[in-house]
Amino acid sequence: MSTEARRLASLLLARLPPPPLKPASIYDPSLTSQIDALALHLLNDDTTRAHELAQSDDGNLTSCYNSKWWLGNGMRAPHPDGGVAAGKQFVDLCEAVGSRQSADGKLEQKRWEELTATLEYALNFGSN
Repeated sequence: MSTEARRLASLLLARLPPPPLKPASIYDPSLTSQIDALALHLLNDDTTRAHELAQSDDGNLTSCYNSKWWLGNGMRAPHPDGGVAAGKQFVDLCEAVGSRQSADGKLEQKRWEELTATLEYALNFGSN
């Protein structure tokens, strides 16, 4: 991936604490135009653009359904710890929490770790 993608990724990954499961707003709107070209929307809490991008080839699917579809059918990156079944169970847990925060913050942390791992995979894959 490009130097610009790595710069943006580093900036977005440096934030603490991990973002909520359903962010109320975009983390940094000033980055949107740069992110548009790099598809790093989820790291910027821009769920609308991420969802639009994911749906562009998949029809009208809800976010959680779309996540499960990618885990079972379309994911090209390594599956999360525990494989497809664990990934789908994680999506179910996140969906149950909704816009609230999980009781112990572990779902948010796990989601952030998965986003980070996916990004690192993309950055490394893109440099090969």
